[in-house]
Amino acid sequence: MRKSIIKFFSLTVFISFASCSATETEKTGKDITASDSAFTKKQSTASIAVDINQTNKAVLTSMYVRAIQDYIDAIDQKNKTVFDTLFFIKRNTGQPDDFPNIQMPLSIKQTKLLLLTQQQADNHKQLYCKSSPCINLLGWVEKNKAEFIFVTFYPEYDHQYDCYINYKFNSTKKDYELEKITVEVIIFNKNGKPDHFAIYQDGKHIGDKPIK
Repeated sequence: MRKSIIKFFSLTVFISFASCSATETEKTGKDITASDSAFTKKQSTASIAVDINQTNKAVLTSMYVRAIQDYIDAIDQKNKTVFDTLFFIKRNTGQPDDFPNIQMPLSIKQTKLLLLTQQQADNHKQLYCKSSPCINLLGWVEKNKAEFIFVTFYPEYDHQYDCYINYKFNSTKKDYELEKITVEVIIFNKNGKPDHFAIYQDGKHIGDKPIK
């Protein structure tokens, strides 16, 4: 059921692929508007603020940080991607999978984190590339389990892959333990259209599934 939610966030218009270099990320300060400059300056001196309380903030903060760490490791394991920046779209739709009201760090595993409104995300979409993708992060943290889905886009809003991370709560250790990480990569046909998903676990291809 939760996988079907991704369709709501995934854009159906695919554009031509563009190359991405480090200089594109370095141009961020030049490309942003005056209001965005204030936004970026504020984020450089404080933690990233996110929206909507779901449960205990300490638990939420820990789980979101852990999920991002595991996402970075999983993508590196699959294709040796070294991330520069992760651009997260800030959602405030009143749904359980919105970003919670917690303070996120500015970087994780030497990867910068930027939380953007939809307008800011649209303004800077030319920066999204393999090493600096745009992500819709959906999260559910419950008493006995937690689940995260990283819907990943680049260049611009081209949907590339989804990373599913599942945790289960260990009542003895009183902590969440990683249960499974699955990466589903969109495979395109010779015409550049999405053909099917290639499914990976532990960096290994375990099968395919159709795109519905």
